[in-house]
Amino acid sequence: MKCQVLPALSRMSDGSDAVVVRFTIAPEWHMYWSNPGDSGAATRVIAALPQGWTSGTPRLPRPQILGSGDECNYGYEKTFDVLVPVVAPVGREPPSFLVRVQADWMVCKDRCQTGKASLSAQVSGEAVPYSPTLIRSYPLKLPPYVRAQLENSRGDRALLLTFPAVAIPQRPLRFVPDAVAGLQWVGGTGPFPVVEHGREMKLRLPFRESPEDAEGVPPRLRGLLLAGDREGDPVYQVDLLPADVPLTGR
Repeated sequence: MKCQVLPALSRMSDGSDAVVVRFTIAPEWHMYWSNPGDSGAATRVIAALPQGWTSGTPRLPRPQILGSGDECNYGYEKTFDVLVPVVAPVGREPPSFLVRVQADWMVCKDRCQTGKASLSAQVSGEAVPYSPTLIRSYPLKLPPYVRAQLENSRGDRALLLTFPAVAIPQRPLRFVPDAVAGLQWVGGTGPFPVVEHGREMKLRLPFRESPEDAEGVPPRLRGLLLAGDREGDPVYQVDLLPADVPLTGR
C-alpha cells in the first residue's frame, strides 16, 4: 500500500483548489470509505497547512459496494484520491508551500492490517487541472429539482425523493449510508425500485430511528445516492435533518 501527496495543487472544475492525497492499493486488497460498513475501519486524512492557509473537509470518491449477503462493506480497490480543499492566504499565492499529512487506514484481503503515514511534501502553488474523468466520482450536492419528503405511517419511516423522470436516467439506483448514531437505514444498499408517477419518479428509502443511541445530537439522513453502475455515473450527497423535511402521507 502506498500513500503520497501529489506535487502540485489540483484545480477543480468549479475553480477551487485541492491538495491530493493518493492511495495505491496492492492487487486483491481493499480499503474503506468514511463508513466502512459491517467491518473494517474508515480511511482518515488530516492536513496541516502553513499559517494563513485554510483547508476544508477531505472529500472521498464514490465507494464500491464490496461483498454481499450477511456482510457488506464500502471501499476502494487499486487506487483512489482524497481531495483536501485549500484556500491560499488573501493576496498571496506562493510558488510552493509545505503540507504535512497524517493518514490512517485499514487494508484487507483474507486478513486485515492497519496502517498510518506521516507525510511532508512541498506542493507547487501553480494548480494543474484535476482529471475530468476522476472528478465525476466525487459526490455532488443533491440537485434542487429533487424534492425530499418524509413518510411516517403505521410506525414506518422513509425518505421519499421525487425528481423529474429525465433528470436522473441512470439505473440502478443504490444508496450507501453514512454512519450516523441513532439512525439505521433499512433494506441494504438496494438497488431500490423507482416508481413512475406522471412525469416524475419516486424513490423510497426506509429508515429506523433509535433516539436512545443518538448521543444527544439529532441524527441526520446522510449517505450517497448512486445512480448507475458505470464509471463516471453521478453520485449525490444526501444530508438532511428530519425536522427540516416536510411530511407526506403514504
